[in-house]
Amino acid sequence: MALAKRRGFFHPAFEIYGGVAGMYDFGPLGAALKRNVADHWRSLYVLGEGFGEIDSPNVSPEAVFVASGHVAEFSDFAVQCDSCKESFRADHLLEGLVPNPDSLEGPALSAALREHGVKCPSCGGILGEPYAFNLMFQTKIGPGTGRVGYLRPETAQAMFFNFGTLYRHFREALPFGVVQVGKGFRNEISPRQGMIRLREFNMMEAEVFVWPDDKTWPRFDDVKGDVLRLVPQNSQEITITAGEAADKGIIKNQALTYFVALTRRFLVGVGIDDRRLRFRQHLSDEMAHYASDCWDAEIEL
Repeated sequence: MALAKRRGFFHPAFEIYGGVAGMYDFGPLGAALKRNVADHWRSLYVLGEGFGEIDSPNVSPEAVFVASGHVAEFSDFAVQCDSCKESFRADHLLEGLVPNPDSLEGPALSAALREHGVKCPSCGGILGEPYAFNLMFQTKIGPGTGRVGYLRPETAQAMFFNFGTLYRHFREALPFGVVQVGKGFRNEISPRQGMIRLREFNMMEAEVFVWPDDKTWPRFDDVKGDVLRLVPQNSQEITITAGEAADKGIIKNQALTYFVALTRRFLVGVGIDDRRLRFRQHLSDEMAHYASDCWDAEIEL
């Protein structure tokens, strides 16, 4: 972090006014690096795959996030110290003490914090009860009482609420893909990991629409020989080709396998050491409610 700051890659935003945790400015080198990464990603998904790129507003009306479930569900559990009043993400305080702390909710989190005698990391004080904290920034659209809106926490929503328009653009034929490069905003409870968890951050997102009963991919032969390091659910790490992973059902379908392989190509292309890169399948208790399969790229430091 110190080297990046000295060399002009990035530095804490608003530093002369005391700064704001989880917000950074990109300097001349950082802005150029960010642009190069985004351009390489576009070369794979827009030029390579023929996906369409859209650009939607950063602020959306509340109805969008009610429909997507974000108003009701897009929360983390926070705890506040009774003494110094500092707030923390409850599951982060249990890392290394319980397995998969991010899968725990209110009563279970409270019980685990008491069982392990967790105190305030800053002053050693007593922590209050965990409470759900919605991570979206709320605003008003227009003067007076206005219309409730939110800064988008991700770039995906526009790809869904514009589906009808995009479907017609792609001549009402599946599969097709849509991408968006832009800002996401999340009011993180305690962003203390440098550039890893930010309150305003850059995203490059692709949504790929396929027939539910046909999840093959037309260009799968291009990647079937690519070698992947995989950690399936409740299993040891394996090294396998993309073709074998799809054929054996280790990754649930051919389309998802293709994009795991494409993600590997992107990460290696921007300088990640392939020997330090693997994909880990989400455990059943950390899988999103809408997902039938999900894999995270993990990079060994």
